[in-house]
Amino acid sequence: MSFFTTPDGVKLHYQSAGSGKPLLFLHGWSMCSRVWRYQIEWFAQKYQVTTLDLRGHGDSESVNGKCNLASLARDITHFIVGLGLDKLTLVGWSLSVSLILKLMSAHPVPVDSLVLIDGSPCFVSREDFPDGLPKVVVQRMIKRLDSNFARALGEFHGLLLSTEEEKMEKRDKIWDLLTNKQYLPKLEVARDLLRSLAFEDLRDEVSTITLPTLLMHGEQDKICPAGASQYMKEHLGSAEIALFPEAGHAPFLTRAEDFNTLLNTFLQSL
Repeated sequence: MSFFTTPDGVKLHYQSAGSGKPLLFLHGWSMCSRVWRYQIEWFAQKYQVTTLDLRGHGDSESVNGKCNLASLARDITHFIVGLGLDKLTLVGWSLSVSLILKLMSAHPVPVDSLVLIDGSPCFVSREDFPDGLPKVVVQRMIKRLDSNFARALGEFHGLLLSTEEEKMEKRDKIWDLLTNKQYLPKLEVARDLLRSLAFEDLRDEVSTITLPTLLMHGEQDKICPAGASQYMKEHLGSAEIALFPEAGHAPFLTRAEDFNTLLNTFLQSL
């Protein structure tokens, strides 16, 4: 196992495979890097693929103190510089879409392109942004995390797949990658990050990004509605979008072959 130590002494677990243009894959809320199982071997044939467990997730350590998008963005900046990754493509899913938006607006990093999967610049819906979760739903999730962590995560996990994906032959394998209890974060980390997401509105940051960007989104996503990616496409400087019919919140798992092909086509166009 490989680890990178942050300036505040936290060991972050990561894996690297292959050689070539570097790709850094960042997972979603209460997940870990094992969700990229169907991408690592596929892309390592042509690229340097790195997957990272965010602090407090998977095999990465956490420390006392708040864990929010700003602290994660600092981690990623130190990690990129520390590993000497250059002309990097950042690939982020869900929470990590918000993380990448935060990172790109606050830290100078050697990134030349972005891939944003089933995320949103504004996780909670607002009067002028309907493509988020209702505030009352997120507040209930935060409250339930404290009272019954397992139940709160179970309700969240129940939103991950679409009705059609629940019928897939490989559903159980995908479900294990998404929900294995062995890799769950600490309650404090999950709660702090959900609160951070609830308060962030990164729409202004979106309009400052001019890098080539590929947006990918399941049309039946129940957590981050596909309209959020449509919004980002309209406000990013250089973006294209790929929608996956009948897919939920994790098309890189449920539509892995199509996902990988589309991502590879984008990378080859850079």
